[in-house]
Amino acid sequence: MRKTILIGISALVLALTTVVRADGHMSLSGYQEFFVGSADQTIASSVTEAGIDKAGLSNGNYTRMTANYTSTLDSGLDLAGVYTMSARDCQGSRDAICGVVNYNSITLSGGFGSVGFGEKFDVGASMLSRLTAGVPTGEPDGGMLGHFYTGGANPYGSANETNYADNSMKVTFNSNSYSGFSFAAGYTPNMANEGTQDDAQATTITNEKYTSFSDVITVVGKYDTNMDGIGLTVAYGMITGNAGQVAGTNYNDLEENVYSAKLTYANFSADYRKNEADNSGQVKNSLAGKDEGTSICGMYTMANMGVAACQVDTNFTNSSNQDNNSKTRTYSANYNLGGGMKVGIVYFDTEQKANSVTDTEVDGILSKISVGF
Repeated sequence: MRKTILIGISALVLALTTVVRADGHMSLSGYQEFFVGSADQTIASSVTEAGIDKAGLSNGNYTRMTANYTSTLDSGLDLAGVYTMSARDCQGSRDAICGVVNYNSITLSGGFGSVGFGEKFDVGASMLSRLTAGVPTGEPDGGMLGHFYTGGANPYGSANETNYADNSMKVTFNSNSYSGFSFAAGYTPNMANEGTQDDAQATTITNEKYTSFSDVITVVGKYDTNMDGIGLTVAYGMITGNAGQVAGTNYNDLEENVYSAKLTYANFSADYRKNEADNSGQVKNSLAGKDEGTSICGMYTMANMGVAACQVDTNFTNSSNQDNNSKTRTYSANYNLGGGMKVGIVYFDTEQKANSVTDTEVDGILSKISVGF
Protein backbone atom coordinates (compact mmCIF):
# COMPACT_ATOMS: atom_id res chain seq x y z
CA MET A 1 0.00 0.00 0.00
CA ARG A 2 2.74 2.47 0.99
CA LYS A 3 4.73 1.62 -2.14
CA THR A 4 1.65 2.28 -4.28
CA ILE A 5 1.13 5.68 -2.67
CA LEU A 6 4.79 6.63 -3.06
CA ILE A 7 4.79 5.56 -6.70
CA GLY A 8 1.61 7.57 -7.27
CA ILE A 9 3.10 10.68 -5.66
CA SER A 10 6.31 10.31 -7.66
CA ALA A 11 4.33 9.99 -10.89
CA LEU A 12 2.27 13.04 -9.97
CA VAL A 13 5.36 15.13 -9.25
CA LEU A 14 6.94 14.04 -12.57
CA ALA A 15 3.77 14.84 -14.52
CA LEU A 16 3.31 18.25 -12.95
CA THR A 17 6.98 19.09 -13.44
CA THR A 18 6.56 18.29 -17.12
CA VAL A 19 3.45 20.46 -17.45
CA VAL A 20 4.68 23.39 -15.36
CA ARG A 21 7.67 24.73 -17.25
CA ALA A 22 10.25 27.24 -16.06
CA ASP A 23 7.61 29.99 -15.99
CA GLY A 24 5.46 27.97 -13.59
CA HIS A 25 5.60 26.87 -9.99
CA MET A 26 4.67 23.70 -8.16
CA SER A 27 4.43 22.99 -4.44
CA LEU A 28 3.50 20.08 -2.21
CA SER A 29 1.77 20.58 1.12
CA GLY A 30 0.18 18.36 3.70
CA TYR A 31 -2.19 18.40 6.63
CA GLN A 32 -2.78 16.01 9.52
CA GLU A 33 -5.40 16.08 12.26
CA PHE A 34 -6.11 13.91 15.29
CA PHE A 35 -9.06 13.96 17.68
CA VAL A 36 -9.58 12.46 21.10
CA GLY A 37 -12.92 12.76 22.81
CA SER A 38 -15.56 11.47 25.16
CA ALA A 39 -19.34 11.95 25.19
CA ASP A 40 -22.14 11.20 27.62
CA GLN A 41 -25.35 10.27 25.80
CA THR A 42 -28.38 10.23 28.08
CA ILE A 43 -30.98 9.60 25.35
CA ALA A 44 -30.53 7.41 22.28
CA SER A 45 -33.37 6.34 19.98
CA SER A 46 -35.83 7.89 22.46
CA VAL A 47 -34.57 5.63 25.29
CA THR A 48 -33.79 7.74 28.36
CA GLU A 49 -30.71 7.03 30.45
CA ALA A 50 -29.23 5.20 27.50
CA GLY A 51 -25.86 5.26 29.22
CA ILE A 52 -23.86 5.41 26.01
CA ASP A 53 -20.42 6.86 26.72
CA LYS A 54 -18.41 6.90 23.51
CA ALA A 55 -14.73 7.73 23.76
CA GLY A 56 -11.72 7.20 21.59
CA LEU A 57 -9.17 8.51 19.13
CA SER A 58 -9.76 9.48 15.51
CA ASN A 59 -7.51 10.68 12.70
CA GLY A 60 -10.27 13.01 11.59
CA ASN A 61 -11.79 13.54 8.18
CA TYR A 62 -9.32 15.78 6.39
CA THR A 63 -5.77 14.40 6.69
CA ARG A 64 -4.37 14.87 3.17
CA MET A 65 -1.52 15.69 0.81
CA THR A 66 -2.01 18.42 -1.80
CA ALA A 67 -0.09 19.33 -4.95
CA ASN A 68 -0.56 22.89 -6.25
CA TYR A 69 0.80 24.34 -9.45
CA THR A 70 0.61 27.74 -11.13
CA SER A 71 1.59 28.91 -14.58
CA THR A 72 0.93 31.68 -17.10
CA LEU A 73 -0.45 30.84 -20.53
CA ASP A 74 0.75 32.50 -23.74
CA SER A 75 -2.50 34.50 -23.72
CA GLY A 76 -1.58 36.02 -20.36
CA LEU A 77 -4.21 34.09 -18.40
CA ASP A 78 -3.13 32.59 -15.10
CA LEU A 79 -3.50 28.84 -14.65
CA ALA A 80 -3.70 27.17 -11.24
CA GLY A 81 -4.34 23.55 -10.38
CA VAL A 82 -4.80 21.47 -7.28
CA TYR A 83 -4.64 17.71 -6.78
CA THR A 84 -5.51 16.37 -3.34
CA MET A 85 -5.07 12.86 -1.99
CA SER A 86 -6.73 11.97 1.30
CA ALA A 87 -4.92 9.66 3.71
CA ARG A 88 -7.38 6.77 3.95
CA ASP A 89 -6.54 3.13 4.54
CA CYS A 90 -7.70 0.86 1.70
CA GLN A 91 -7.08 -2.28 3.74
CA GLY A 92 -8.89 -4.06 6.53
CA SER A 93 -12.09 -2.64 7.97
CA ARG A 94 -11.71 0.75 6.26
CA ASP A 95 -11.80 -0.36 2.64
CA ALA A 96 -15.18 1.33 2.14
CA ILE A 97 -13.51 4.76 2.34
CA CYS A 98 -10.34 4.16 0.37
CA GLY A 99 -10.97 6.58 -2.49
CA VAL A 100 -7.82 8.66 -2.18
CA VAL A 101 -8.42 11.39 -4.79
CA ASN A 102 -11.21 13.74 -3.79
CA TYR A 103 -10.24 17.21 -4.97
CA ASN A 104 -8.79 17.58 -8.45
CA SER A 105 -9.39 20.84 -10.32
CA ILE A 106 -7.96 23.63 -12.46
CA THR A 107 -8.70 27.37 -12.48
CA LEU A 108 -8.11 30.01 -15.17
CA SER A 109 -8.14 33.64 -14.06
CA GLY A 110 -7.76 37.06 -15.61
CA GLY A 111 -9.42 40.46 -15.80
CA PHE A 112 -12.82 38.78 -16.16
CA GLY A 113 -12.56 36.84 -12.91
CA SER A 114 -11.88 33.11 -12.67
CA VAL A 115 -13.29 29.90 -14.16
CA GLY A 116 -12.78 26.54 -12.44
CA PHE A 117 -13.37 22.98 -13.58
CA GLY A 118 -13.15 19.58 -11.90
CA GLU A 119 -13.76 18.07 -8.47
CA LYS A 120 -14.32 21.10 -6.24
CA PHE A 121 -16.79 22.71 -3.85
CA ASP A 122 -19.73 24.71 -5.16
CA VAL A 123 -19.54 28.51 -5.12
CA GLY A 124 -21.51 28.79 -1.86
CA ALA A 125 -18.38 27.58 -0.05
CA SER A 126 -16.44 30.69 -1.12
CA MET A 127 -19.26 33.27 -1.12
CA LEU A 128 -21.32 32.57 2.01
CA SER A 129 -20.01 33.28 5.49
CA ARG A 130 -19.65 30.02 7.42
CA LEU A 131 -17.96 30.46 10.78
CA THR A 132 -19.19 26.99 11.74
CA ALA A 133 -16.18 25.87 9.67
CA GLY A 134 -13.85 28.72 10.59
CA VAL A 135 -14.03 28.59 14.39
CA PRO A 136 -11.38 26.78 16.49
CA THR A 137 -11.34 23.01 15.78
CA GLY A 138 -13.61 23.57 12.72
CA GLU A 139 -16.57 22.12 14.60
CA PRO A 140 -19.52 21.73 14.25
CA ASP A 141 -19.04 21.93 10.47
CA GLY A 142 -16.14 19.45 10.35
CA GLY A 143 -18.39 16.48 11.08
CA MET A 144 -16.32 15.00 13.90
CA LEU A 145 -18.92 15.38 16.65
CA GLY A 146 -21.01 12.58 15.17
CA HIS A 147 -18.12 10.15 15.62
CA PHE A 148 -18.72 10.27 19.38
CA TYR A 149 -22.48 9.70 19.69
CA THR A 150 -25.32 7.69 18.15
CA GLY A 151 -27.68 9.95 16.20
CA GLY A 152 -31.39 9.33 15.64
CA ALA A 153 -32.80 7.57 12.60
CA ASN A 154 -35.16 10.37 11.50
CA PRO A 155 -34.42 13.24 9.09
CA TYR A 156 -34.09 16.45 11.12
CA GLY A 157 -33.30 18.99 8.37
CA SER A 158 -30.16 20.09 6.55
CA ALA A 159 -27.51 22.11 8.38
CA ASN A 160 -26.00 23.39 5.10
CA GLU A 161 -27.20 24.10 1.59
CA THR A 162 -27.40 21.43 -1.10
CA ASN A 163 -24.07 20.68 -2.83
CA TYR A 164 -21.99 22.38 -0.12
CA ALA A 165 -18.65 20.60 0.52
CA ASP A 166 -19.57 18.13 -2.23
CA ASN A 167 -16.68 17.50 -4.60
CA SER A 168 -18.75 16.25 -7.52
CA MET A 169 -17.55 17.38 -10.96
CA LYS A 170 -18.59 20.96 -11.71
CA VAL A 171 -17.79 24.21 -13.49
CA THR A 172 -17.61 27.46 -11.50
CA PHE A 173 -17.23 31.17 -12.24
CA ASN A 174 -16.22 33.85 -9.73
CA SER A 175 -16.22 37.50 -10.73
CA ASN A 176 -13.79 40.13 -9.57
CA SER A 177 -15.04 42.59 -6.95
CA TYR A 178 -16.56 45.84 -8.22
CA SER A 179 -16.95 48.48 -5.48
CA GLY A 180 -17.59 45.67 -3.00
CA PHE A 181 -20.00 43.74 -5.23
CA SER A 182 -19.15 40.30 -6.60
CA PHE A 183 -21.05 37.28 -7.88
CA ALA A 184 -20.40 33.63 -8.61
CA ALA A 185 -22.12 30.82 -10.47
CA GLY A 186 -21.67 27.05 -10.47
CA TYR A 187 -22.95 24.24 -12.67
CA THR A 188 -22.97 20.61 -11.52
CA PRO A 189 -24.17 18.13 -14.19
CA ASN A 190 -24.85 15.39 -11.61
CA MET A 191 -24.16 15.49 -7.86
CA ALA A 192 -23.43 11.74 -7.94
CA ASN A 193 -20.68 12.19 -10.55
CA GLU A 194 -17.27 12.33 -8.87
CA GLY A 195 -15.02 12.02 -11.86
CA THR A 196 -15.82 8.59 -13.29
CA GLN A 197 -18.03 7.78 -16.25
CA ASP A 198 -19.82 4.97 -14.40
CA ASP A 199 -21.57 7.28 -11.92
CA ALA A 200 -22.53 10.00 -14.42
CA GLN A 201 -26.14 8.75 -14.49
CA ALA A 202 -26.37 7.60 -10.87
CA THR A 203 -29.36 8.46 -8.67
CA THR A 204 -29.40 8.33 -4.89
CA ILE A 205 -32.29 8.27 -2.41
CA THR A 206 -31.29 9.05 1.19
CA ASN A 207 -33.89 8.98 3.99
CA GLU A 208 -36.59 8.93 1.29
CA LYS A 209 -35.13 12.12 -0.25
CA TYR A 210 -33.74 12.48 -3.77
CA THR A 211 -30.15 13.63 -3.15
CA SER A 212 -28.33 13.25 -6.50
CA PHE A 213 -29.83 16.20 -8.36
CA SER A 214 -28.72 16.85 -11.93
CA ASP A 215 -28.16 20.12 -13.80
CA VAL A 216 -27.61 21.95 -10.52
CA ILE A 217 -27.15 25.70 -11.00
CA THR A 218 -25.98 27.89 -8.10
CA VAL A 219 -25.89 31.69 -8.31
CA VAL A 220 -24.65 33.82 -5.40
CA GLY A 221 -24.19 37.58 -5.06
CA LYS A 222 -22.14 39.24 -2.32
CA TYR A 223 -21.53 42.76 -1.01
CA ASP A 224 -18.56 43.61 1.19
CA THR A 225 -18.01 46.98 2.88
CA ASN A 226 -16.20 48.58 5.81
CA MET A 227 -17.40 51.56 7.81
CA ASP A 228 -15.20 53.07 10.55
CA GLY A 229 -13.50 49.75 11.17
CA ILE A 230 -16.74 47.73 11.17
CA GLY A 231 -16.84 45.20 8.35
CA LEU A 232 -20.11 43.97 6.85
CA THR A 233 -20.49 41.16 4.32
CA VAL A 234 -23.88 40.00 3.08
CA ALA A 235 -24.57 37.28 0.52
CA TYR A 236 -27.66 35.81 -1.11
CA GLY A 237 -27.96 32.86 -3.46
CA MET A 238 -30.35 30.54 -5.27
CA ILE A 239 -29.84 26.87 -6.13
CA THR A 240 -31.91 24.92 -8.65
CA GLY A 241 -31.65 21.38 -9.99
CA ASN A 242 -33.56 18.50 -11.52
CA ALA A 243 -34.83 15.46 -9.64
CA GLY A 244 -36.63 12.63 -11.41
CA GLN A 245 -38.54 9.37 -11.05
CA VAL A 246 -37.19 6.35 -9.20
CA ALA A 247 -39.10 3.04 -9.09
CA GLY A 248 -42.24 4.82 -10.29
CA THR A 249 -42.03 7.57 -7.64
CA ASN A 250 -41.67 11.22 -8.70
CA TYR A 251 -39.58 13.63 -6.64
CA ASN A 252 -39.62 17.43 -6.39
CA ASP A 253 -36.93 19.40 -8.19
CA LEU A 254 -34.38 21.40 -6.21
CA GLU A 255 -35.28 25.00 -5.35
CA GLU A 256 -33.29 26.48 -2.48
CA ASN A 257 -32.48 29.93 -1.10
CA VAL A 258 -29.33 30.65 0.94
CA TYR A 259 -28.11 33.80 2.62
CA SER A 260 -25.60 34.98 5.20
CA ALA A 261 -24.42 38.11 6.99
CA LYS A 262 -21.10 38.66 8.75
CA LEU A 263 -19.91 41.47 11.03
CA THR A 264 -16.28 42.05 11.97
CA TYR A 265 -14.66 44.55 14.31
CA ALA A 266 -11.02 44.40 15.33
CA ASN A 267 -10.48 40.79 16.49
CA PHE A 268 -14.18 39.94 16.81
CA SER A 269 -16.41 38.38 14.15
CA ALA A 270 -19.97 37.06 14.12
CA ASP A 271 -22.20 35.66 11.42
CA TYR A 272 -25.69 34.39 10.62
CA ARG A 273 -26.39 31.90 7.83
CA LYS A 274 -29.55 30.16 6.63
CA ASN A 275 -30.51 27.62 3.97
CA GLU A 276 -34.13 27.00 2.92
CA ALA A 277 -34.84 24.01 0.68
CA ASP A 278 -38.52 23.47 1.63
CA ASN A 279 -39.74 20.30 -0.15
CA SER A 280 -36.81 19.89 -2.57
CA GLY A 281 -36.12 16.21 -3.26
CA GLN A 282 -39.20 15.03 -1.39
CA VAL A 283 -41.88 12.82 -2.93
CA LYS A 284 -44.24 14.94 -5.01
CA ASN A 285 -47.63 15.78 -3.46
CA SER A 286 -46.53 14.60 -0.01
CA LEU A 287 -46.60 16.73 3.15
CA ALA A 288 -42.83 16.56 3.63
CA GLY A 289 -40.95 19.85 3.43
CA LYS A 290 -39.85 22.97 5.30
CA ASP A 291 -36.28 21.65 5.21
CA GLU A 292 -33.99 24.39 6.55
CA GLY A 293 -30.94 25.09 8.66
CA THR A 294 -29.70 28.13 10.59
CA SER A 295 -26.34 28.86 12.21
CA ILE A 296 -25.18 31.69 14.46
CA CYS A 297 -21.53 32.02 15.51
CA GLY A 298 -19.26 34.44 17.33
CA MET A 299 -15.46 34.30 17.46
CA TYR A 300 -12.67 36.31 19.10
CA THR A 301 -8.98 35.94 18.34
CA MET A 302 -5.99 37.33 20.23
CA ALA A 303 -2.36 36.71 19.38
CA ASN A 304 -2.03 32.91 19.07
CA MET A 305 -5.36 32.11 20.71
CA GLY A 306 -8.98 31.96 19.61
CA VAL A 307 -12.33 31.31 21.29
CA ALA A 308 -15.77 30.84 19.73
CA ALA A 309 -19.35 29.73 20.26
CA CYS A 310 -21.85 28.44 17.69
CA GLN A 311 -25.43 27.23 17.54
CA VAL A 312 -26.87 25.26 14.62
CA ASP A 313 -30.62 24.61 14.32
CA THR A 314 -32.31 22.45 11.71
CA ASN A 315 -35.97 21.79 10.97
CA PHE A 316 -37.95 19.41 8.78
CA THR A 317 -41.61 18.43 8.37
CA ASN A 318 -42.02 14.76 7.49
CA SER A 319 -44.60 13.12 5.24
CA SER A 320 -46.95 12.69 8.23
CA ASN A 321 -46.87 16.49 8.77
CA GLN A 322 -44.86 16.07 11.97
CA ASP A 323 -42.10 18.49 12.92
CA ASN A 324 -38.54 17.20 13.38
CA ASN A 325 -35.66 19.39 14.53
CA SER A 326 -32.16 19.39 15.95
CA LYS A 327 -30.00 21.80 17.94
CA THR A 328 -26.22 21.70 18.36
CA ARG A 329 -24.17 24.11 20.47
CA THR A 330 -20.38 24.27 20.50
CA TYR A 331 -17.90 26.20 22.64
CA SER A 332 -14.35 25.99 21.35
CA ALA A 333 -10.83 27.35 21.79
CA ASN A 334 -7.44 26.76 20.23
CA TYR A 335 -3.80 27.79 20.53
CA ASN A 336 -1.29 28.15 17.71
CA LEU A 337 2.02 26.59 18.76
CA GLY A 338 3.79 27.81 15.64
CA GLY A 339 5.45 25.71 12.98
CA GLY A 340 2.05 24.76 11.57
CA MET A 341 0.78 23.05 14.74
CA LYS A 342 -2.43 23.94 16.58
CA VAL A 343 -4.14 22.41 19.59
CA GLY A 344 -7.82 22.94 20.31
CA ILE A 345 -10.72 21.85 22.44
CA VAL A 346 -14.49 21.92 21.89
CA TYR A 347 -17.41 21.19 24.20
CA PHE A 348 -20.71 20.34 22.50
CA ASP A 349 -24.28 19.40 23.29
CA THR A 350 -26.73 18.04 20.72
CA GLU A 351 -30.47 17.36 20.84
CA GLN A 352 -32.63 15.77 18.15
CA LYS A 353 -36.43 15.61 18.28
CA ALA A 354 -39.06 13.91 16.12
CA ASN A 355 -42.69 14.95 16.64
CA SER A 356 -41.79 16.49 20.04
CA VAL A 357 -40.16 13.22 21.19
CA THR A 358 -36.46 13.50 22.02
CA ASP A 359 -34.49 10.97 19.95
CA THR A 360 -31.00 12.08 20.97
CA GLU A 361 -29.55 13.99 23.89
CA VAL A 362 -25.79 14.09 24.31
CA ASP A 363 -22.94 16.29 25.44
CA GLY A 364 -19.23 15.74 25.14
CA ILE A 365 -15.77 17.18 24.79
CA LEU A 366 -13.17 16.75 22.04
CA SER A 367 -9.56 17.80 21.73
CA LYS A 368 -7.84 18.32 18.41
CA ILE A 369 -4.23 18.43 17.26
CA SER A 370 -3.57 19.57 13.69
CA VAL A 371 -0.36 20.07 11.73
CA GLY A 372 0.02 21.76 8.36
CA PHE A 373 3.26 21.41 6.42
